[in-house]
Amino acid sequence: MNVHKRLSVFLASSALLCGLAAGNGAAHAAVDASAKQVLGIDVSNHNGPVDFKAVKKDGRDFAFVLATDGSSFRSELFDRQYRGASKAGMFRGAYHFARPDSSATKQANHFLKTVNYRNDGKSLPPVLDMEANPADPHGSTCYGLNHKQMKAWIKDFLGKVKKTTKRDAIIYTSPVFWRECTGNSKAFKDNPLWIAQWGVDKPDKIGGWPDYTFWQYSESGHVDGVEGKVDVNRFNGGVAKLGKLAQG
Repeated sequence: MNVHKRLSVFLASSALLCGLAAGNGAAHAAVDASAKQVLGIDVSNHNGPVDFKAVKKDGRDFAFVLATDGSSFRSELFDRQYRGASKAGMFRGAYHFARPDSSATKQANHFLKTVNYRNDGKSLPPVLDMEANPADPHGSTCYGLNHKQMKAWIKDFLGKVKKTTKRDAIIYTSPVFWRECTGNSKAFKDNPLWIAQWGVDKPDKIGGWPDYTFWQYSESGHVDGVEGKVDVNRFNGGVAKLGKLAQG
């Protein structure tokens, strides 16, 4: 995700680790050409103001918006972007950029207070964004946690979110991070998966998930209403299925 350009650093380094090629134009075009699966974007403060009416008109039906990062950061554009997506008639979701080197409960509380999540039929489940430590120049470390510790941190965060919202949060991650930092854990396969993997015809299967729910297929999309490049995604199903997910 475009959190201060940190995901770009992470996945670029991940591409070196696993031989992926980011931003494959042919794959991008093939995905956009699909009429069977619903398309969307994800944005953060890095993207600036977004004209969601133009985004919607350009064929995007959902948007994920950065709410919080770690224990204290709050995107100054969250309210504007989150409301903007809703007013444009899009399904919208909020995400938290995790930093597992500090309390999961504290971060979950910070996220929940910021989002004030309401199950209004248009809000997608909350999202936990699990990716490499942006402070590491190689983008490959796991915040110093072993597999057991990382799984415990994720479990604590998800537990707090579910207790408050009654929803199973979506887990956003890449194959590299999940394998390296959780040991390809299958403990969270009941949570929807949002997988980030670029330049491939279809993403890897990881963590016991039978398939993805959302797929971030490129970080260099061009969508009306967003200045510059933007992360683009597809939902594994049609609009009716997406509506059921939003309704819980």
